[in-house]
Amino acid sequence: MEKEFLNQISHFKIIKVPKYTSLEIQRCALHHLNLKDMGQLRDRMEGQMYYDKLRNDILTEFAFENLLLKSTYDWSKRMNKNYKRKIYPIDGFNIRLITFSDKVYPKISLEHTNLCVFGRATNDSKVYLSGLATKELIKSNSINIRSNIFELKSFESLLKFSTREELINQLESNNIPKVK
Repeated sequence: MEKEFLNQISHFKIIKVPKYTSLEIQRCALHHLNLKDMGQLRDRMEGQMYYDKLRNDILTEFAFENLLLKSTYDWSKRMNKNYKRKIYPIDGFNIRLITFSDKVYPKISLEHTNLCVFGRATNDSKVYLSGLATKELIKSNSINIRSNIFELKSFESLLKFSTREELINQLESNNIPKVK
């Protein structure tokens, strides 16, 4: 999957996340797992897997919110172990952020997704955000793996944006209806 992803890297917006976020992510992971230090976390195989997934998730969310919401990241929400990311309401459009790892392409349920952006973080704190995906783009760039669940294989034709204004322009120029 890594080689295939690298071939599509030009279709992503790259965002460098500040290094201090790593310490905050470690704090969240230790709190969630009730551990004292990262040594204890790394001693447990499932602890390291949990941390890697949490790190990818938080870094991607941090970059997405910084790019589109221009607000200070709320670290306290991530201290809740049962945190579930909500859909982002942006200028009348509901956008879902979907993270994926370097091992698998994202899988999407079209029952719960209308507009979404895909994101992936690297070990060097870079976040790759895809263009905007609509249901139609997901269907045409994915493999249907089971009832209404798709695995996205190509990011090439997603609606590219670099700023909030470009995102809104893409949505409006493609006649995407606002949520009522």
